[in-house]
Amino acid sequence: MADTHSHAALAAIVDIAADAIIALDDNFRIVRFNKGAEHIFGWTEDEMLGQPLDRLLPMAARAVHRGHIRGFAEGGTESRRMAERREIAGLRRDGEQFPAEASIARVTIEGERTFMVTLRDVSDRRKSEERQKLLATAGWVLAASLDVESTMATIAELPVPLLGDWSLLELLAADGQIRRAAATHMDPRRHDESSALVSRVYETLDANLPAASAGRVAHETEAQRITDIASWLSANFHDKVTREHAQSLGASAVLIVPLRAGGRAIGALHLVRTRPGASHNMDEVLVADQFAGLAALALENARLYQESRRAVRERDDMLAIVSHDLRNPVNAIVMLTGAVLGREPGDERPLMEREDIEAIRGAARQADGLIQDLQDVSRIANARLRVERRPVLLSELVKESADMFEPVMEDAVLRFVRHIDETLPPVQADRHRLEQVLSNLLGNAVRFTPHGGEIVLTAECHDHCVRIRVRDTGPGVSADDVPRLFERHWQAPRLLRAGSGLGLFIAKGIVEAHGGEIGVDSEVGKGSEFWFTVPL
Repeated sequence: MADTHSHAALAAIVDIAADAIIALDDNFRIVRFNKGAEHIFGWTEDEMLGQPLDRLLPMAARAVHRGHIRGFAEGGTESRRMAERREIAGLRRDGEQFPAEASIARVTIEGERTFMVTLRDVSDRRKSEERQKLLATAGWVLAASLDVESTMATIAELPVPLLGDWSLLELLAADGQIRRAAATHMDPRRHDESSALVSRVYETLDANLPAASAGRVAHETEAQRITDIASWLSANFHDKVTREHAQSLGASAVLIVPLRAGGRAIGALHLVRTRPGASHNMDEVLVADQFAGLAALALENARLYQESRRAVRERDDMLAIVSHDLRNPVNAIVMLTGAVLGREPGDERPLMEREDIEAIRGAARQADGLIQDLQDVSRIANARLRVERRPVLLSELVKESADMFEPVMEDAVLRFVRHIDETLPPVQADRHRLEQVLSNLLGNAVRFTPHGGEIVLTAECHDHCVRIRVRDTGPGVSADDVPRLFERHWQAPRLLRAGSGLGLFIAKGIVEAHGGEIGVDSEVGKGSEFWFTVPL
């Protein structure tokens, strides 16, 4: 009676054990397969009884493992514990391989030799170790570079495949626009497909899509686990081609973790599982969140470093401008005043001719204009440029500016054509600032249009705004140079240096401060047309 009770108690313990407990006969076929084994491998006991142990091992490991177990059966050792052996690989019913620790004992039950195998699935422990290793590695790897592009690529690569089979990094701009900055896939052969997701320009974030359904959490404070893949695809990939690229990479579950630095959102990291039925557990969410913190810090450091280098370059550019462009008016003043100081005693001629005084005054104004430009650049760069809005009749403003440039056009032997709509309605604007913009565009047109050329000034209503255009027959600007025309200190390299290179940058800042737009249409050899708008 006692033996029966002991056997029943032992059977119950075997059944409720979390580890897999498997009994093998002398031919290494399964004669007992407990509930733990069913849970770990996915097979039922009825399905496994009589099957060889090989069924539970990956094909590549079967021959080697068969030799090990036969050697154990014929040896003198009665058992081998888990700590005495290295990890082995198990094979689940769905084909997934997993790391495991196993022990084996040889026993005799009712006169028959039996092998008892205890197997423990250590995949959770292994993943936990790998996650901690990821965080430890991420700390020094991300800190190793201050290059923004390199840092973005590293952020996308490090969590794959541990936290996702592929990843996508998005960056969020201050104005709500986003850019898919980096992507990677665990399969190197699919690198080009993942790279096709990266966008080179910022895209407008669709504010009409709720964050929960759309999968947009770049501005949220918590991570999101998404299983509605159709909504995620439509929310994140607006164009058909990119959406098909993302779909081809596969997705069954997505974990999106926000990147925040200095209390503000800077982006989000999408970690995508592709295996059917896969999901992200809470441990993975916590690790991903910690990784996102390290990533955001690295990105912010790289950005600040990049900004500091840009600030140094801008300082050097400004010093170069001051030293170069102030030299001419200062030299003129020095030369003319030096002539006065060098007069011989008793010289009764006037101290200075009127034209010399005008030259000094012009040089002083030129120097003052450059100083004003430098101040405007600083205000625009720091978003501190102010415009004093008052009612302005643009038809009068444009005519006055044209009249002022008429003598300049004649001296340069240029044909000057005006098309000014006399019925232009008044606008709320800063008259002085708009004159500054128009004078800059007309001055550039005169400077770059050869003798005998033509300049056309047009002012007309256009789509709820006034549009002012200055067209010339100068050399034109190449398509590659057009995007940079409105950058500070930049001039087309094939054109001779003419001024500080600040005029168009300042003009852009003034127009945008009025809520308008500025641009250029140009073709090499056929001239350019610069235009700007002022909202009605």
